Amino acid sequence: MIKNFIKILLLFILIYGCAGTRPQPDWTATQYFHYALEMFNDEDYYEAANEFTVIVLRYPGSTVSDSAQFYLAESHFKMDEYIIAAAEYEKLINSMPRSPLVPQAQFRLAESYFELSPRPSLDQEYTIKSIREFQNFIEDYPTNPLREEAEKKIAILRAKLAEKEYLSAEIYRKMRKFRAAIIYYDLVLERYYDTEWADDAMYGKIITYMEKEDYSAARLEIYKFKQQFPNSEYIIDVNGYLEELPPEETQEQASESGQL
Repeated sequence: MIKNFIKILLLFILIYGCAGTRPQPDWTATQYFHYALEMFNDEDYYEAANEFTVIVLRYPGSTVSDSAQFYLAESHFKMDEYIIAAAEYEKLINSMPRSPLVPQAQFRLAESYFELSPRPSLDQEYTIKSIREFQNFIEDYPTNPLREEAEKKIAILRAKLAEKEYLSAEIYRKMRKFRAAIIYYDLVLERYYDTEWADDAMYGKIITYMEKEDYSAARLEIYKFKQQFPNSEYIIDVNGYLEELPPEETQEQASESGQL
């Protein structure tokens, strides 16, 4: 009998205890925000997003409206819903520009696009957007502690763009469309000279000129390569190509006679 009474009492406490934590009509915006934030901290991001949405709509202009908007975006970010998250961060940045949360929202906006950035062979729209937003963050908040991380992620994204151009060059070279290959190698060298793909691109140019038997151009690229990338993993192969080239006198004679 006592056991049954205890069970009923515990059930009563459970039901009414839970009911007591539900939003109440007389709650202030701050009370509602803390309720939603508890859900967020408990990693119940779906329900947290719903409650932060209620706060944003029910209490516009309140002291917690910017926090609610930020955590609404964060909830979607945590659920890997990066497109929605980006839109919500932008709402905070555009509609509440004086909020102290704007710098963090700007960084997270860039991170949302960073997460959407695909592998190099695919369309790089989100990669470009992410770079732009990280650059906006650095320009607007140059002393922010997150600047270093933003710069690192820009470097990662630029390397991805460089790889995409490099892969295009390689495809054209293998198809023996040498002019197009050179154009794409040059794009890497001109736009992404500070990435890990720069020596790959110049090495690709050397191979291309060797394959099309343009030995004068190949020689020039080899000298440039040895000067700019003396520690490259390709340096041994590059020196090998230099040894394979015909003597410059022979090359000049062939050029004059129209054989090249």
